[in-house]
Amino acid sequence: MKRTPFIVGWLVLAAQIPLWGYDTDPKFLKMVPEVIWAAAAGGGTWVTELQITNYGPVTAPVNVTLDYDGGSRGATVHAGLAQYRSVRYANILALLQTLDPAFTYYGRVGALYISAGDLDCRIQVLARTVNGNFGKTMPGISPVAGTTAAQGRPMVIQDIVKSSMYRTSVGIYNTSSYYTYAVQMTIFDANHTQVGSSFVKTLEPIDFLSFNPFVQAGATAGNYENCWLLIEVLTGGSDPRGVMGYGSTANNYTNDTFALLPVMFNAD
Repeated sequence: MKRTPFIVGWLVLAAQIPLWGYDTDPKFLKMVPEVIWAAAAGGGTWVTELQITNYGPVTAPVNVTLDYDGGSRGATVHAGLAQYRSVRYANILALLQTLDPAFTYYGRVGALYISAGDLDCRIQVLARTVNGNFGKTMPGISPVAGTTAAQGRPMVIQDIVKSSMYRTSVGIYNTSSYYTYAVQMTIFDANHTQVGSSFVKTLEPIDFLSFNPFVQAGATAGNYENCWLLIEVLTGGSDPRGVMGYGSTANNYTNDTFALLPVMFNAD
């Protein structure tokens, strides 16, 4: 699995140079854990809007790549975004479809990789996924230790639920271009009692997977509320970038959806 050629060079550079600073700093590289352009189960279409703002001192070309289950495609969406200028796209995957017509972006869900020029460029990104009047927001995230899971660095997604009213889906994304990760996930309820069985997913480099965690755990009957998901990387390389994740809880009747961002598990 390979990225489009225009950002391979930045992947090599980023592997050699640390992405220092705060986790939420503007940086030349941002990732959105989930973007979509697809029909909604309850009617309508889910689309992801995207805003990109350049806070850096130099004009930045902006490249966007969709990493999905099975591949990676993308294009340059802006030739040069000036300092303190913003650009906004009403459907980022539809834009990529226009720029890259040889590939079908409709019906896809995946993670979005946004790169801007070089290390002197500083961008922030915000995604908003909507279907009619319903939607959720997701910030662009820097792939650093504080935002990813790796061996010895587990993360949790809180408040996952399966009931007659709500359903939860989870996505995991390998931000590394070099290493394959085996990721174990376990659901716990409010009393720290395990729900169902732990399950393991294998992520190839820059691979993306989405699924219902309760189904994967074998907990298909009954209602489960006030639960949380433990994400543990069992095997993988030493790339400081690890596995990024997200959760999404949706109303079974209205399709209104809520974003769930993972946080670090270790107390220290």
